[in-house]
Amino acid sequence: MIIKELPSYKSFLEMARRYTNMDTLVCEAYLQVLRSGTVLHHRVERSLARLGLSYGRFMLLCLLNQDPEPIPVCKLAAKAGVTTPTVSALLAGMVRDGLVERREDTSDRRVVRIGLLPAGRRILDDVLPGLFVLQTAVMSGLDHEELAALVTLLSKVRLDVGHCSEESTK
Repeated sequence: MIIKELPSYKSFLEMARRYTNMDTLVCEAYLQVLRSGTVLHHRVERSLARLGLSYGRFMLLCLLNQDPEPIPVCKLAAKAGVTTPTVSALLAGMVRDGLVERREDTSDRRVVRIGLLPAGRRILDDVLPGLFVLQTAVMSGLDHEELAALVTLLSKVRLDVGHCSEESTK
């Protein structure tokens, strides 16, 4: 679901009167970031789907591409921000399709490592150039200084989110 139209300034003011702890500027900024991220995510998902690739598989290929050696499934799950069973379900199909391989850890037989195979790397070689074109088009309205400022600001927001507790939304 995407917020197609943000609330009007008048709506923000009415909500702020009702909810006294609401900061209208914070709320508007939050909704802009949320909407932008969702729109971009959906756009990438649609592009990948046209190529027969799910977003989850694409992300795992990208994460595996960062490590020259096979990595434990639990580490891959942590990097992806999901549970090990979620990653394992995706990996089953990727192993079957010859994109990645499972390897037993030589020092600990309980650990399964996952490595990127040439077919998986070829998918990235086919997909990433088009994704970079999309990224450039999306960001084309910003100059170099604005892009640098955006990266800095969004990095600060991302870091601050890590300090928020789940309790604050209850």
